[in-house]
Amino acid sequence: MTPRILLLQEDQASGGVRAISNTLCQALRQRDWSIRELALNQCGWQQCLTAARQCDVLLASHNFRPAYLAWALGLLLDKPVLVWVHGPLQEVLAQAHASALKRLWLRWLYRRVPYFVFVSRSSRDSFLRFLHRPLAAHQRSFVIANAVPQTEAVNTAQLELAAVDPQLAYIGRLSAEKQPGMLLDVLRLLPPRFRLTLVGDGPLRDALNESGADMLASGRLNLAGNRPHGPGLYTPWHMTVLSSQYEGCPMSMLESFAAGVPCVGVPIPSLQEVVGNDAPYLLARDCSAQALADAVLTVWAMPRRQLDADMARVLLRHQVPDFVQHWQTVLQQAAGRC
Repeated sequence: MTPRILLLQEDQASGGVRAISNTLCQALRQRDWSIRELALNQCGWQQCLTAARQCDVLLASHNFRPAYLAWALGLLLDKPVLVWVHGPLQEVLAQAHASALKRLWLRWLYRRVPYFVFVSRSSRDSFLRFLHRPLAAHQRSFVIANAVPQTEAVNTAQLELAAVDPQLAYIGRLSAEKQPGMLLDVLRLLPPRFRLTLVGDGPLRDALNESGADMLASGRLNLAGNRPHGPGLYTPWHMTVLSSQYEGCPMSMLESFAAGVPCVGVPIPSLQEVVGNDAPYLLARDCSAQALADAVLTVWAMPRRQLDADMARVLLRHQVPDFVQHWQTVLQQAAGRC
């Protein structure tokens, strides 16, 4: 018998964590696993307790609130707990200006969680830097990179990018850690025929609307708001761009590649980990707007055949069958069934 899994989520909001959680749940169910999802903003303590009694493994979809509850339920019911760590903890806490008290609490908690899964080596390394010491002997950690289902390539896949007017896109939350304001600087450095669409919403939307007013008026910039997530989300554009201060294992880059759309980003550790040696030109030489604009121009002039081949090699390391097989092994181990 396969173990019964309870996946505790913060909420049902869209985003990379939600997308990869859906991928895991769907893949496990296709293999006849029992996995139940609970959004903490939609259920009470009694419902969580009842669901936890009926599972074999508690899986926290994030290392903050879901991890707190999973640990408490695991302690109460003597159930194994597994925490899924997406972002680089040290950088996330610095961006949030987390208090010394919260940092002490997190170190105390994380030293008691038995199992961790990290989406990248860079997220694991950041986590260990935050702890100031290796995991204890009774703890186990695993790195399972995010995966993305393969989709049909965009209808411009066989065209040379330089032969059409450039349509760029950013798809994600308009928040400080994503640095969407840098993308407006990038657009100003690019030739006038380049256009940029920001897809998503967040606290910086009004500021972006104000700072990009001239480009909005001229049609170079478009604030598109949220759009339904799905295989066709990336297809209206020729290239996506990322300017994040940090990422865990960027789903937007993987989803862009899967749709046949090149993605250009800044050289933060997680993006370097994704592209590896297969397509280093997709990352800027540094984290400045000028360097990112130069990388966009470089990729725009490259042969389409090479871009497709290099993106395909990257995606070979992020296949759903491999992803779910690794997860099955870890969940079986946590349940004591292997």
